[in-house]
Amino acid sequence: MSPANTLHSLIGLEFSHQDKQCTLIEVIEDGPWLVVQCLSEKTIQPNQHGNAHRRSHPTYTIHCLNEFKTDLHPVLKNALPQDQQQPLLELLLQINQQQQER
Repeated sequence: MSPANTLHSLIGLEFSHQDKQCTLIEVIEDGPWLVVQCLSEKTIQPNQHGNAHRRSHPTYTIHCLNEFKTDLHPVLKNALPQDQQQPLLELLLQINQQQQER
């Protein structure tokens, strides 16, 4: 299974992070990055001019690897079962190495 397919299969994954219920809503393949939506209280979302527009659940974009690119991001690591972590980490490290060689 390719890394993109592996990550896309995680869309819809629900997990708890910092006492907030979150859902993985998108995978951005350039990176790769995860887009996570926290289903906690809604916040005011500004429009392109900075004016209050509507209330929505906050979303966050995180890289799949930690800041040192040596392990899974802590959010992803806590959300995944133990048996899925190592194969995914190996795939992501391969992608990271290929990107650095370019």
